[in-house]
Amino acid sequence: MTQTRPDLHRLPQPWMKEGPAAHVMRALTAEGDQARFVGGCVRDALVGRPIRDIDIATPLSPQRVTELLKKAGLKAVPTGIEHGTITAVAEGKGVEVTTLRLDLETDGRRAKVAFTDDWQADAARRDLTINALSADADGQVHDYFGGLTDLSEGRVRFVGDAAQRIGEDYLRLLRFFRFHADYAADGFDPAAIAAARSLAPNLKSLSGERLRQETLRLLTSRRGPEVWGEILALGIVQHFLPWATTLDRLRSVAELEHRHGIAPDAIRRLAALTMTGCGEQVAETLKLSRAEGDRIIALDAPRIPFDAGSPLAVRRQIYAWGNDGALDRLLLDWPDEASGQVGRQALDQVKGWPKPRFPLAGGDILKLGIDKGPRVGEILRAVEEWWISQDFQGDHGQCLGRARSLAQG
Repeated sequence: MTQTRPDLHRLPQPWMKEGPAAHVMRALTAEGDQARFVGGCVRDALVGRPIRDIDIATPLSPQRVTELLKKAGLKAVPTGIEHGTITAVAEGKGVEVTTLRLDLETDGRRAKVAFTDDWQADAARRDLTINALSADADGQVHDYFGGLTDLSEGRVRFVGDAAQRIGEDYLRLLRFFRFHADYAADGFDPAAIAAARSLAPNLKSLSGERLRQETLRLLTSRRGPEVWGEILALGIVQHFLPWATTLDRLRSVAELEHRHGIAPDAIRRLAALTMTGCGEQVAETLKLSRAEGDRIIALDAPRIPFDAGSPLAVRRQIYAWGNDGALDRLLLDWPDEASGQVGRQALDQVKGWPKPRFPLAGGDILKLGIDKGPRVGEILRAVEEWWISQDFQGDHGQCLGRARSLAQG
């Protein structure tokens, strides 16, 4: 069944009529063929949220899609040809175009698919009702499973049987909670919770890269910390990330970010959750990037808490860890004092005092007549310590003078 709800009908939008998406849509329908916008772009357009990725579905084969795109002068990149996905490049931006599909076989991690011309069959293989919506270029919304009603009432539920949907791809278990955190107005769908609890042990069969994506997205969702607390209580987190259980600190960091206008940061929030000394296990389980892993390992290592007690102490910590690193530590170790004044003053410094650059380098020491070797580093370190003790006030000439005195002594 196709239905349109005028109270949600925010379509069409400018991006559907002009720009890269419109260019691709016109190419696909130029000879009378069908194509629709699908998934997140339709969902978010309906509720007035910013549009991120734009996806288009069509009954056309990948070969026919490629042919039509090239006729329109657009580049066609076979980014997922085995699953029917072509990336159309228009005005320098990529728009994914996927042939309608149905699942032949699934094992919880991957699916074997077949192409179809049945829009409802394609919608039926999607995870949530609010993600199974589609819209043509004129803004007509097609809804086969009550997604418009669910979106209107702030309800997140699976298409059809929740256990079956999760069993097709276990990552959908985490996706359900992420979308609940972002779109739900009330409590969880009971059928989804029952299925999630039953199938949660299968999460550990997924690749770390896929777990990483959903975990970090969930932590920065609208009600991410609240929902993380729920899945902790349900015993789900423990199946794939048993070290991420320090909920009070996560709530504190999220509240501080909100109160002080700081963008939610997934790695910082993950560090807030992680038990001290377990950063390495978390980084390995989620296959974090090198930079992400190094960051969370450093933040979750046993360490002296951030010292917000004096401007000099804050500046020294900014120099030691950089402004971003100091911000992480300040929010994780926020001072426990009633007025919050100490924390706010430290935060102002972290935001407003850029990490200075030490004025000297090894070449400066060599020019003083010191031979290459350990002595160069010893003098540099000694001058740097002096410069820090002077509250970073010494310029190049003063630091060089200090180095000369040490070299002569």
